[in-house]
Amino acid sequence: MTLLDEQQITEGLERLDGWEWDRERAEIRRTVELPDFMGGVHLVTAVAYAAEEADHHPDIDIRYTKVTFHQTTHVAGGVTLADFELAARIDELIEAAIPGE
Repeated sequence: MTLLDEQQITEGLERLDGWEWDRERAEIRRTVELPDFMGGVHLVTAVAYAAEEADHHPDIDIRYTKVTFHQTTHVAGGVTLADFELAARIDELIEAAIPGE
């Protein structure tokens, strides 16, 4: 997989909702707050199925009602197109879980 350059990452982030680039960790990430703990767990489950389907997996942190998705392509050592594709799918799942988010 080919790493994206700074301009490609910046342009990609413009098409996503609420994602930010952490240059130091070579990842993009988004944190979302759910109404309750189980809402977060259900969202994570939906993302897990989407990740399996894509054969590309985010790192996920659950902190009570806040869930953070970290996207990087570990084998490539940074952000690739696959990260943006899964991030866009995660955005769709977030919208379904929290309409208007």
